[in-house]
Amino acid sequence: MNVELIATESINPAEYNPRLDLQPGDPEYEKLKRSIDEFGCVETLVVNRRPDGQLVLVGGHQRLKILAARGDKEVP
Repeated sequence: MNVELIATESINPAEYNPRLDLQPGDPEYEKLKRSIDEFGCVETLVVNRRPDGQLVLVGGHQRLKILAARGDKEVP
């Protein structure tokens, strides 16, 4: 496993995720946002680098949505 910083704009969400598309104001969204604001992104996002170079997000769709919304340009 390699951990690297990746530009948020270069990550493509998987079509089958997120299972629930949380929105600002939803209790779970706000809870996760507070956690990220307080502790940072404790778990890295899981990204699959396809042979064509495309980056597809496998895990962390809600975290990516929150990080991008707050203006983070790169994510682990």
